[in-house]
Amino acid sequence: MDATGEVWAAFDTTTGRNVAVRALPPDVTEDDEYRARFEREAEIAARIRNPRVLPINDFGQIGSRLFLATPVVEGTDLQTMLRSTGAMDVPRAVDVVEQLASALEAVHAAGLVEQEVTSANVLVQGDGNVLLTDVGFPPHPGAATGVYGLTTVLYECLTGGLFQSSGGRAGPPQSSAISALPAGMVEVIARGTAPEPARRYGSASELAAAARAAAQPSHPTGRSAPAVAPLARNRRVLIPVLAAIVAVLVLVLGGMALGAVSSDEADPTPVPIAVQPASPTPAPSPSSTTSTAEEQEPAPPLEESQVAEVPSQDAEVPPQDAAPARPAPRSAPPAPAPAPVPAPAPAAPQVLPCYPGYEHTPPPDGPCLPAGSGPAPAPAPAPAPAPAPPQVLPCYPGYEHTPPPDGPCLPAG
Repeated sequence: MDATGEVWAAFDTTTGRNVAVRALPPDVTEDDEYRARFEREAEIAARIRNPRVLPINDFGQIGSRLFLATPVVEGTDLQTMLRSTGAMDVPRAVDVVEQLASALEAVHAAGLVEQEVTSANVLVQGDGNVLLTDVGFPPHPGAATGVYGLTTVLYECLTGGLFQSSGGRAGPPQSSAISALPAGMVEVIARGTAPEPARRYGSASELAAAARAAAQPSHPTGRSAPAVAPLARNRRVLIPVLAAIVAVLVLVLGGMALGAVSSDEADPTPVPIAVQPASPTPAPSPSSTTSTAEEQEPAPPLEESQVAEVPSQDAEVPPQDAAPARPAPRSAPPAPAPAPVPAPAPAAPQVLPCYPGYEHTPPPDGPCLPAGSGPAPAPAPAPAPAPAPPQVLPCYPGYEHTPPPDGPCLPAG
């Protein structure tokens, strides 16, 4: 027996395989509308191929019972297992929900909008794989389907007890088991079993993702405190180092500036002095003697600003007292253009040597003749061809050339 009815072990004589036959109670067969829906949905479910959905080999009606024939698989239904082992840890419960979400997505993609999901029609195998069974049986009114049914399975996996809500679908029951769960997981269960379908998750995959996120620890312990200490320690070391670097740079730059100033004082820029013509010196007077003594006192060194202002004072000297300007240097005359290179003489023609006993006659490039023979006689000029006789056309009958042979054509006689 299971949640839908009876399960029989049988042998399929058509395929020659052992099968499990799941038969519905006889009373549902009397409902024509339900029977028509079963035939339609069982045909769709038979085409589903998903590793998380128990496949259907055959379906139909035997006597007064509607049935589904499926392969024989080893495993225990989730409700029985939780009753004997108790609640699962959070990662294992989330894994079960993720596998069932994959099965529900395949069922919905095939065209089955509603599919009952309870811990009674979930088969858990020994390797941890989960199978959704009874796909193809239309759910009864009030059955847990879709996202709501998958959330009840998550609750039962985490608490080990059956999901029982007052007033039908009125949210998760309040118990000490659910209060011990992480706060994020409690929120996931509350939203998945909300009374209004619009407030629930939009799909089974969305519910599984929310459960996975709630299972992750949001604030890992023992990691944030050590990260602050190295940061403060690094600041305590870094600030003195930076201060020392800045001090060294200030000293270096200051030394460079003092060196530049001292070099400017050692080599002052010469200031042009106006040359005045000689004039007779008058007899010194007491007042002039005093002024002369004052003029002979050494003048204090000029500051940089005063040195820069001297040329402007010289510019006010009258033109007759100014020093003669130096002539501008003459530019060097342009270098003469190089003479053109003469073209090379044409090479002499190459003369090949004669065979032994022969020599060029006449040398150096005459024809090769036996040695000692005179120069070859010049060939006799060819006689000019005789001029061709002029072509004479015959006269018409009764006429003859007069005089022959090329005279004009006249009547004969």
